[in-house]
Amino acid sequence: MPETTSVLDLPGPRKAAILFVLLGEETAGKLLRHLSRDQIGRVAREVAGLGPIDPRLAERVLGDYFVDAVRPETDRGGPEIARRILSRADLPLEQLDALLGRTKDPASRMLGPVLDASPEMLARTLADEHPQTTALVLLHLPPARAARALAALPEAARSGTVLRMATMRRVRGDLLSDVAATIQERLSVAPAEEDLEVADGIERTAAVLLSLGRSATRRLLEEMEAQEPERAAELRSRVFTFDTLLLADDRGIQELLRQVETKTVALALHGEREEMTQKITKNLSERAAGILKDEIEFLSSVRPEEKATAQNEIVAAALKLEEEGRLSFREPDGAGDGAGGADA
Repeated sequence: MPETTSVLDLPGPRKAAILFVLLGEETAGKLLRHLSRDQIGRVAREVAGLGPIDPRLAERVLGDYFVDAVRPETDRGGPEIARRILSRADLPLEQLDALLGRTKDPASRMLGPVLDASPEMLARTLADEHPQTTALVLLHLPPARAARALAALPEAARSGTVLRMATMRRVRGDLLSDVAATIQERLSVAPAEEDLEVADGIERTAAVLLSLGRSATRRLLEEMEAQEPERAAELRSRVFTFDTLLLADDRGIQELLRQVETKTVALALHGEREEMTQKITKNLSERAAGILKDEIEFLSSVRPEEKATAQNEIVAAALKLEEEGRLSFREPDGAGDGAGGADA
């Protein structure tokens, strides 16, 4: 806020926003109850856009409304201050959610009402949409909710949706607004012309697949592999990591260790946490475990790429054993096979 700004030059909502910030959250929240919904919305947007408030301007704003000096709780606005003030206004929940949504990032703000729907309702709504539309919505959901929505989609739509989730990087603001408007009857958000960042496609998709469950994930990746083998391989490496071995059954680990050289295992375990080392050594004889520990200690330093290569080799061997039915993984906590079907 420039120091030369006059109170007389300020629009009403801006002046009210400065006053509410200076009054503090509790008092401002009480005052908001006396405003109309439209007024609350305008003031909230002004609060969210405020930076540091010039002390002289603050004094003039306060002087317009009070005879006695008021000690402010803060001298700065911002989206978080707007949300905290609104949360004290005792507004109906639906109204509060709508107003708070206006202080979010552009993509989430446009999709806000859509993202509030249940995963099952979203799946029903998105069932007839293009996979690109479905992917855009699911990328902005928490992974567990996105997994539920993905599992509830028609089976034929899942792999195409996952593929587009993994490849998505940016989306035009006006397209995003059109998508939101198609799913929701009306959004009070004007279309934006600039490109907007969307969630990291690969990372978010991997998180969704982890929440979905192993057998459903394997089927989706197999279907995706026929269309985009490189992208499917990248996703597979994010979903089935070295840590996945912690979920493997002991008999399968024993079979795995018979197929992998001790030096490779030592490279993979170098610098790993104790839990992972114990998972391996408890499935070796006392003598073999001792040899492995000596091998690990002998490795004074290991290049990251060497360790990664060793871990990838072991994971690939484990997945092959799983396909052959000689090794199995339990589901991670919180995951479930909502997509149905038997293990692949």
